[in-house]
Formats: sequence, C-alpha cells, structure tokens
Amino acid sequence: MKIGDRVQRVPETFGETEEIRDRNRKRKARRRAYDGTVIYIHPLGRFHVVAFETRGGTIRESFAGV
Repeated sequence: MKIGDRVQRVPETFGETEEIRDRNRKRKARRRAYDGTVIYIHPLGRFHVVAFETRGGTIRESFAGV
C-alpha cells in the first residue's frame, strides 16, 4: 500500500447498514464498504489514514495496520 492508492474500507464514523439473513433465517447487520484514498501511512506501519469524499466534504478515518 502506498499514499494515493484507492482502497475500500468500512468506516465506523458514517455509512449505511444493510440487513441480511443467513441460512438459519437470523438477521444480521452488515456495513457497506466505501472507496477512499490513502493519505497517510504511519512510519512503522501501525495505521493508515483514508480520506472519503462525501456530499458534505472530505471525511478522514484511520485504520489499523498497512
């Protein structure tokens, strides 16, 4: 992974949740993945920051690892 790469991540701060049913007819919620751009990578690879473009502006969120 490099700065500027396009990635898909499931953000915690915003997004939609869709309800699905598994084989046993149990309801489960699944969050949608969004496309974003890597804007920062920790020098030791501990986390990376992804910028998501939304109607309201840019939202940045960090994710563990590289």
